[in-house]
Amino acid sequence: MTAHRCVMSLSAFLFPRGAGDLNGGGERALSFGEEVCYNRGQTAAKRGEGVFGKLFDPFNGFWRGLGRVCDIVGLSVCWAVCSLPVFTVGAATAALYDAVFHGVRQGELGDYARFFRTFRDSFRTATVLTVPALALAAGLYYMWYVAFVMASGGSAAAMVWLHACRILLLVPLAVWLFAMFTLSRFAFHAKELAVTAAKLVMAHLPSAAVTALLVEELALFTYKKVFLPGFFTPGLAALLCSLFMERIFAPYLPKEEAEGEEEQEQ
Repeated sequence: MTAHRCVMSLSAFLFPRGAGDLNGGGERALSFGEEVCYNRGQTAAKRGEGVFGKLFDPFNGFWRGLGRVCDIVGLSVCWAVCSLPVFTVGAATAALYDAVFHGVRQGELGDYARFFRTFRDSFRTATVLTVPALALAAGLYYMWYVAFVMASGGSAAAMVWLHACRILLLVPLAVWLFAMFTLSRFAFHAKELAVTAAKLVMAHLPSAAVTALLVEELALFTYKKVFLPGFFTPGLAALLCSLFMERIFAPYLPKEEAEGEEEQEQ
């Protein structure tokens, strides 16, 4: 309003006779100026809205990445809590793998609901295989510990036996991991699952060795750091293992499901 009066006064002072005509021109010029300022303001507002919109867009790369990191931590905590009775670690591992693959890798919603649903559905079969696997692992670990004590005393034979025990530990670990991961994606009875997992390990021995070593090293890292990395290492292990396992599972998945997963990853 003040700018309008200034323009009117200036036109009346410079052109007193044509003030009425110039008044109209002045008003039109002023309206054009206001429109320019308005457009500039709108453009700036849109730019600001675009910057902040992208910054706080929950679907941009940063927030999606942060959300997936939080999901890995949250699912790792769920795995740790559900594994406290020890014999439930198999069902918890199957649930963790399924939730991490679908929720973290595929970006699907409801990964926590999926975790507990898979835990419930796989509990019986996973427990049947986990209990004897834990007994076998305890026996092999005891043999490894005895060899470790003897090797510390300088025994060369004990050193060889120490490495042999570690390899013996990796074989049942690989079979057990393959069984739990397979159970998270397919329906099996306990006996069929054990046989299938053993066959998959033999058919994909390099992937099985890498998967078992990866889980072992992350477990040792967590143990050495007083379990503090346990807030993320279980989920991280499941995520890394899925890079190998999903290639193994791909030929056995329905064609539509396999294509849909490939599109989501792309």
